[in-house]
Amino acid sequence: MILLNDDYVDQGMDSAVRQNNLMLVQDKSRWFYKKWRGLTEKTGVEGQLESQLEGHLKYMKDLYRASYERSIIPYPTSVPFADYKERMESGPQKDPVYDTLMEAFLRLPKGGLLHVHSAAALSVEELIALLKEWSDPAIFIETEGKSAGKMDYQPPADPAGTKMALAVFLEYVGAERRLKEWLTVGAHTDQVPYIWDAFNLIFMRTSDLFENRNFYYEYHRRFFIECMRDRIDYVELRCGFQNFTAHEDWVQHDVILDQSPEFLDVLMAAKDAAVDAYQKETAKHGWKLPSKSMELGVILCARRDLDADVEKDKEKLMKKMDTAIYWKLGPYQELIKGFDFVSEEDRGKASYTYYKDIFYGEAFEGYKEKANKTEFASLKAQYKEQADKTPRIRLIELLLHAGESLWMEQENIVDAKIASRYRMGHGFQMLEYPGAMLGYQFASAGSMMEGPVLEVCPISNQMLRYFPDIRNHYALMLMKMGIPCVIANDDPQILGNPGLSYDFWEMYMASDGGLMMIKGLAFTAYLFQYQARVTLPLSEWNNDIYESCLQAFEGLYWMPYLREMNQFFGDPEV
Repeated sequence: MILLNDDYVDQGMDSAVRQNNLMLVQDKSRWFYKKWRGLTEKTGVEGQLESQLEGHLKYMKDLYRASYERSIIPYPTSVPFADYKERMESGPQKDPVYDTLMEAFLRLPKGGLLHVHSAAALSVEELIALLKEWSDPAIFIETEGKSAGKMDYQPPADPAGTKMALAVFLEYVGAERRLKEWLTVGAHTDQVPYIWDAFNLIFMRTSDLFENRNFYYEYHRRFFIECMRDRIDYVELRCGFQNFTAHEDWVQHDVILDQSPEFLDVLMAAKDAAVDAYQKETAKHGWKLPSKSMELGVILCARRDLDADVEKDKEKLMKKMDTAIYWKLGPYQELIKGFDFVSEEDRGKASYTYYKDIFYGEAFEGYKEKANKTEFASLKAQYKEQADKTPRIRLIELLLHAGESLWMEQENIVDAKIASRYRMGHGFQMLEYPGAMLGYQFASAGSMMEGPVLEVCPISNQMLRYFPDIRNHYALMLMKMGIPCVIANDDPQILGNPGLSYDFWEMYMASDGGLMMIKGLAFTAYLFQYQARVTLPLSEWNNDIYESCLQAFEGLYWMPYLREMNQFFGDPEV
């Protein structure tokens, strides 16, 4: 325990007093949530309820620490999440402390899920349930070889081969567990030298299933229900450009170069159906949606393996971004939130290679291929007022994956800090680039945004071998340095972390941030939900809009949660 300042003064150690004060200021006053005016240092009923809940959470966390320090258990954040979760939830003995602490996070309104990939959004348990129920059209699966686990709707060409109907495969003993291993990472992938190889293979196994409109719809309907059950009522979904094998006459919007926006319509329909189902489910009991509905945003994506220096790939990249811009300018203004370049960074193309021709290239221009050139020329004429001589980056927000790497030579974090105004996917590598933090470090506490909020995915980062022990996660240090973050789950099907409760639990167990960190993470996510509801960019907010947002968060989300926890722990009424 550090001595008090008076003890140093008595010894004539004035320099120690100055150092002590400096450390206390740096460690206790810079937490990111303190930048949000009015969020912390509550008094009255709210302050008392927060103090009570903080005491309960800290007591349970201290029990884990004491058991760990007595060599009874490993500390939870040091165990691969998938293994720990299975032990706690499927093992022979239940841990009442885990159940109680997890319940506190299950009941937490999360504010918003801002980083999740459409192709791996549904939990593996619910995906397998869907696969077992699915019959039209029949699904077939490859059971051996390099393509083992790959599913599609095509019957086997060779009846004697290793491809069979999924329904038949699931009748075999142990087949369901084997299927789960094909769809996840965990102990069964520990021996894979490069974990991203196993990770990418899982997407390949399920990709063909999404070509069926009805499967795409049902998959996402179930995902949205899972979100609401975990008290998430705002989702921004990162999606590739999906085409279905058959089109419907009811699709009214323009098809651009064989790319239909039908998948966007299906997502909205799935969200609406999920809300109806959830409201019926919770008519008498359960968490009621504070705003009576769920909000949905879509971030359209291209893959980083496309090379802007190769003409064919450059055309693909421009086409994807211009298509997103056209939809954003047209019928999907509120749905489309931005654009991203996804997949592994270390073996993908660096962000700076996209600057000249893609990010800062003129919208609807730059094509050599005749079909692209002709069709986008007509779109430019249609949107001449907005798009004439305008670079793409001015017409759609870039919400870039960046800094998901341990290589210092990988400098995407610097480019994303410049190109992404509001949010950055992952971004934990920023700690290794002090220059990229300057915009945060010298910002005034009252301003809304000085740089992109980091979308932190702790379980993903652990399972992909960046931080074996989440106590060492860079985001915990970045948050102490004033950099705002939100919590996200990235790929819950593959990682085993549906909803956000597990990721919140891990970050709480890993840090000394306490309840105020949790509150700050939820409120920072809620800022983007509120922004979507008022359809006004954060950069244009004034004090009145911010105060309205804060009051909505506290009145609709935070105070009801505190009162619910008060009853859950049996505390005296405040």
